[in-house]
Amino acid sequence: MRIRTVVSLFVAPLIFTLFASSIGPSAYSEPQLNRKPASRAANVQTGTIVSIDSGAGTLVLKIKSGADVTYHITDKTHVLKEKRVVEATAFHAGELAVVRFRKSSAGPASLYDLADKTSWEWLNRLRHETTMVTLAEATDEELKVTEGSDKAETQYRITEKTAWQKNGKSATAADFKAGDHLYVVPRLLPGGNIMAMAVSDAPEGAAMLKERSKATLSGSLKLVNTEKRTILLHTVAGEDRDLTLAPDCVVRMFSKDVPLTTLRPGLPVSVHLTHSAENELEVSRVTIQSKKGSARRSSTRTAKPAMKPNLKPVPKP
Repeated sequence: MRIRTVVSLFVAPLIFTLFASSIGPSAYSEPQLNRKPASRAANVQTGTIVSIDSGAGTLVLKIKSGADVTYHITDKTHVLKEKRVVEATAFHAGELAVVRFRKSSAGPASLYDLADKTSWEWLNRLRHETTMVTLAEATDEELKVTEGSDKAETQYRITEKTAWQKNGKSATAADFKAGDHLYVVPRLLPGGNIMAMAVSDAPEGAAMLKERSKATLSGSLKLVNTEKRTILLHTVAGEDRDLTLAPDCVVRMFSKDVPLTTLRPGLPVSVHLTHSAENELEVSRVTIQSKKGSARRSSTRTAKPAMKPNLKPVPKP
């Protein structure tokens, strides 16, 4: 009995080690869901200012590697400090700065942005995330707002493509007044300005307007009519969309084409939208998505409980 116990204590860890090494270290590493992915763009750099010459339009930045990099400040460079637009002379040697640049085949890279760390994080958020702001003034071309407890001022570009919503219904800029809280869906323009893709008085409305601007939707099927070639999709944003399937619409499942009759209510899907010859919106592809984790949860529920060891004393011979 003692020999069997010793062997078990030796063999069990050995088997576990061999198994773990065969599937790789990632299987037992710390979960990745709570880790923030690297979002810093390749053309964004942080460093300490070595020198800045507004007359010559140059900025020398000492980056993390220790190298000194020279950048060109142009008339179009966005310069921010403490969330406010300033001149480049507001920055001094020894200060930490973040730059976004455009590489050049001849001479130093030109700067899109020059900002302190706080201003850059704020500006980057406005450019990429739906943000609640307070309306200051709305014109045909610009939306002037303040954001945050410090009421930092910023502007959004308004175009004919900007979608407006109030109380769940289509609206215009004239339906809002100074002091209103708005949720703005941004779109970064090449020069660094921000366009307002959608403006709503509620976060749910902003999410729906943002979703409507995309060519791909995700959600679950509520109704399927194969004869009329229509589906009712409950989207991730919470909207029910009546959609028409194109004559050549393809249905995919597990990377294979499947019959249209495979579609049924309750299935999680993603759909790709295109415009027909008549400029009508229609579905060109439906991809049936797998319910991730369901198999794992099922196996967990049906797993047999571990056998308890027999703790009864072995009778002495």
